[in-house]
Amino acid sequence: MSDIKIVDLQKISLNISKPDVENYKEVSQKIKKCFENIGFMYIRNHGIPQDVIDRGMESSMEFFDLKRQVKNLSRKGSEYQGWVEQGREIFDQDEEGKIAELEVRETYDLKNVSSSGIFPDENCPQLREALARLSECSKDLALRLLRCISLCLDQDLDFMDNIHLGMMMEGTEGHVENCTTLRSIHYPPISDKMAKDPKIIRCGEHSDYGTITLLYQDKLGGLEVKGVDGQWINADPVPGTVLVNVGDLLEALTGGLFPATRHRVVVPEQEIRRRTKRQSIVFFIHPDDAVVCEPLAGPDPRYQPVTARQHLENRFAATYEDNLK
Repeated sequence: MSDIKIVDLQKISLNISKPDVENYKEVSQKIKKCFENIGFMYIRNHGIPQDVIDRGMESSMEFFDLKRQVKNLSRKGSEYQGWVEQGREIFDQDEEGKIAELEVRETYDLKNVSSSGIFPDENCPQLREALARLSECSKDLALRLLRCISLCLDQDLDFMDNIHLGMMMEGTEGHVENCTTLRSIHYPPISDKMAKDPKIIRCGEHSDYGTITLLYQDKLGGLEVKGVDGQWINADPVPGTVLVNVGDLLEALTGGLFPATRHRVVVPEQEIRRRTKRQSIVFFIHPDDAVVCEPLAGPDPRYQPVTARQHLENRFAATYEDNLK
């Protein structure tokens, strides 16, 4: 784990119906140290049942195992929900937009858990229920973490709540626009021939776009985090924990106090791990679309004011080869 520490959430766990402010304060100080240090932390005693995470993984793989033409019926478009095939996203590009690495993965993105959400119900009916349940649990956990972050920033307990009102609410009456997304990721096995190509990687170096991210990993690992000294640190799975990291917009709100640390998923050197498919599920937490993100302490030339939605649009334009059309 190296510099990535474990924070115990027992006092604000989802198993506690309503934690008091003092419990939030105690946990917030531990979170602040982790985020200031490296922008990542493991959390344990979070309260999300393991079977909810496992079912999300299992149902996702049932979808990913479908034929390409079937998955393509759920292709992701401008609504930001659906299947993203291998090669459609490109994180690691040089200043001229040339591809630095070839990324081997596919994803299914979920932004709308209401009845109007787009799901492959005919071909994978179990996916809707499994991912919707994990999304609900992830949102509840995210809200508790956001309350801690409010206190880290010397704000009222509900400060962050009030700028994340629309998380996973699209499709409901009177919802606030928000781009929080659950993303299920499949990293296929890497052949020996592919492994010899220095450009092959499972996910290129990048920072996340939003406020914070929750990461549910399988047992294989492969995630690396860039330390303050520029060296890569393994962020291997720790049983019973969820990995949490800072995104671009929280870095902006804190004026750089909490860094949006860059990270990547590499191809394992061990043949048995390389030839084994890998899974993860990520919950990307974003402020409401209209929220203007800028340093709370005052203007900083490094962080120009930008709405949460515009920042996402800017990042997507640089990431998707077809701009989601």
